[in-house]
Parts: sequence; C-alpha cells; structure tokens
Amino acid sequence: MSYLEWSALGLILILFELFVPGVYLIWFGIAALAVSWGVYMVLIPDTVTMQLVAFSVFSCLATLSGMYLYKKAENHFKGVKDYKNLNDLAAQYVGQVATLTQDTVDGKSKVKVGDSVWLAVTNEDLKAGEKVLITGVEKGLIFIVTRK
Repeated sequence: MSYLEWSALGLILILFELFVPGVYLIWFGIAALAVSWGVYMVLIPDTVTMQLVAFSVFSCLATLSGMYLYKKAENHFKGVKDYKNLNDLAAQYVGQVATLTQDTVDGKSKVKVGDSVWLAVTNEDLKAGEKVLITGVEKGLIFIVTRK
C-alpha cells in the first residue's frame, strides 16, 4: 500500500470516530497515519507484511497512550463524582426532610418537597402534616420515607 492509501485509511478511521459510540477508532486512525508517514519517509519497507506489522505496533502504542491520557483525565476530574445525581432529581432529595400531604393508606402517601408533591411509600402509619425523612427512591420517582 502506498502512503496515500494509509493516509486515506487513517482519515477514514478518524472520521468514523464521529459516528461510532466510544473512543477507540481514533487511535487506529492515528496508527494508520503514522504508518503513512513511515512509508512516505521510506522508514517502513514497501511490503504489505512490514506495513501491517508497523500498523500493529503503532496501534498498540496509540491505544496505550490513549489509555494513559484517559486515566490522567479521570484523575484530574475526580470532582465530577460529587455530581453523580446531577440529572436524577429524585435522588437529590434523599436525606432531606419533607412533609406528608395526606395520610398513609396501604403504605402509600404523598409528600411535599419544595413546591411539588411526590408519591411516597412507607412501612409506617403516618398522618398528613408529619415530617418524614426521605431515605431512598423507588422506580426513579417514588420516595421511600420514614418518620422523622
């Protein structure tokens, strides 16, 4: 393969990265561009076998460097774990105190949190107006509560 074919392969792999979930094709694209540069500069012989061996080596090096960069970025952004419930509104209320808006019937009730009313379940008989502690979330939108 000529250096132009390796360049085209590298650019196609990098372009596919835009359409494929995950981040792995870019490293193979970079490896193909490295082989292209090596063939162009006559550092890699013009045999297909040597080019494939060089592509394999460059792919491993590019992938390992990508893993190193992602690990470094992950360690740099450890504060992101503080916002694990960012898009889960119900989970953000766990640990807060709310007020029951109606009596418990068959373990089900409603609680007022802020300016909205949420469904709630409990194992206790509670009366409207009691303060309850939100201890968990069931099915993503039903609070599990206990007496405060």
